[in-house]
Amino acid sequence: MLQGFVFTIATLRAAIARVAGLRWAQIGPMDLALFAAGALTIWNAVPQFGVDFWGVPFWLAWLAGTTVAGGSLALARLSFGRPLRAPGDPRAAGGTVGIQTVGTVLLTGIFVSWILYDFHFWQQTRHLYDLNVYLGSASRWLDGGRPYVSAPLTSWPFTARDDYFLYPPVLLPFFGLLSKLPEAPVALAWTGLMVGCAYKAFRSLGLSRRWSFMLLAFPPIVIGFESGNIASLTFLLFTAGFRAGGTLIAGGIFKVQTGFPALWLVRERRGRAIVFGVAAILLLVLATLPIVGLHSWIDWWEGLGFRATSQSAVPALYGYSYAKVVPALAYTAISAVFVVAALLFRGRRGLAALGLATVFASPALWPHGFAFALPAVFMLESGTGVWLVLGAGAFGSNMWLLFMAGWVAVLAGGRRPSGALHPFVGSDGVWSDRRKQGPIRRTAPPPSFAARVPDSPTVAAPIVQN
Repeated sequence: MLQGFVFTIATLRAAIARVAGLRWAQIGPMDLALFAAGALTIWNAVPQFGVDFWGVPFWLAWLAGTTVAGGSLALARLSFGRPLRAPGDPRAAGGTVGIQTVGTVLLTGIFVSWILYDFHFWQQTRHLYDLNVYLGSASRWLDGGRPYVSAPLTSWPFTARDDYFLYPPVLLPFFGLLSKLPEAPVALAWTGLMVGCAYKAFRSLGLSRRWSFMLLAFPPIVIGFESGNIASLTFLLFTAGFRAGGTLIAGGIFKVQTGFPALWLVRERRGRAIVFGVAAILLLVLATLPIVGLHSWIDWWEGLGFRATSQSAVPALYGYSYAKVVPALAYTAISAVFVVAALLFRGRRGLAALGLATVFASPALWPHGFAFALPAVFMLESGTGVWLVLGAGAFGSNMWLLFMAGWVAVLAGGRRPSGALHPFVGSDGVWSDRRKQGPIRRTAPPPSFAARVPDSPTVAAPIVQN
């Protein structure tokens, strides 16, 4: 019976992999998924079409930018004989020049839409809101005031400096020091630090310098920069945790849900990383306790409760979180289900799945929080599929597409990244193991119950090591 169950799970995963691989969308050399990705990207950008750039409509700016930039890149590749593919990629090798040109234009259109949206978003007059919350709260604390919410809110705070701190007291001395420094240099240095953290996070996933730099324009990431949120740092702690496991525990300093990936260390039996991570946190708490006092920890815990109560009166505090529409008990239960489901997987898939669980379990979710879904999205086999998701899931509530596609990638049987557009083509994927860069099977025969793959669920027989 157990073998039959395992065989069924493996078969289902193989079926998901076949569908998600998008090979069925190819007719000879024609990749229909490329055109679908372009259409969905345009459809997603439609709400922005009413925006003007100094009198130029968004749609015209997007069309002109895509035409000029995409045409120039395609012409350069045709002129200099540089096909849009990586050496040794089996799927890219069969592509025609025409299809590769379509791929170049697709990528260009996606990046142009990102950049235009980023530019429009930065036209707001109120920048670095979250950083000012950190600094204002810490400044009140230094002056003897309360940095944490002391009663349920009935309206959004009037200014960022009047808003309240959400992180544990260990961070108050740091932001208190920053609050006493000149504002402009602090803002510039903080923004630069967050940009650097995001770049390093992408590099930690195994992306090249070029892709890491280009993904800094991804709107959810840019929104984090603009708000001055600490999200890029927590994302770095998450991505670095695959190799430096202690950083996963450090991520729990900021929010409870950002500590969920630390469960992966228990799943992987990374005892040394757990000891070092916990020891570092304890040292930090003990070192700051004489400064912040025990009462600050009590205020923080009570403040979280008041903040949760405030969300029903001020729904905007939920952001994009499903906690706004799902009853509290059901929301907690679903979050727990996602965490447990993630722990069924081992290795890279397990950690990526916990990143997805973190997204759903965020009671207040903002665009930068969706960054935790990116490692799972990059596990999609099809490069076209990756960009379909990144293009169509870049703005607004469509960002939940990152979460959904991420689970599809995690549940699918492991396959090596393919297609000229895939950021990880030529490697074995996210958090790649350079010791395993040799040929990897794309498909597999009926599973062997004696073998087991690190990235597969506990209950599933292997399909392929990725």
